[in-house]
Amino acid sequence: MATDFLILLLLSPFLLLATYLMTAKSKSFWKIFVAHTVAFIIYMTFVINYSKLLTGHDEYGLGQLGLGILFIIVHIIIGFVHGLLITLKRRQSQ
Repeated sequence: MATDFLILLLLSPFLLLATYLMTAKSKSFWKIFVAHTVAFIIYMTFVINYSKLLTGHDEYGLGQLGLGILFIIVHIIIGFVHGLLITLKRRQSQ
């Protein structure tokens, strides 16, 4: 499981770049970009302020750090799948 997490962590910048490249030609690119930025800010606000609800006592903040990284990775994967769907719809309509 740790290796899967590390692989996703290393792949996440490339998935993010691929998502931006796939959706750059979309008419709703800026709407998507703003929505993902707002979601990212909400995730990080939650992690910073309320992560102790999920992690319990976290003396050194490692649970908070891991939770923040996990939220970012999951968000990038969801965005990548969304970008794939947008690209496939655009190709089918052409």
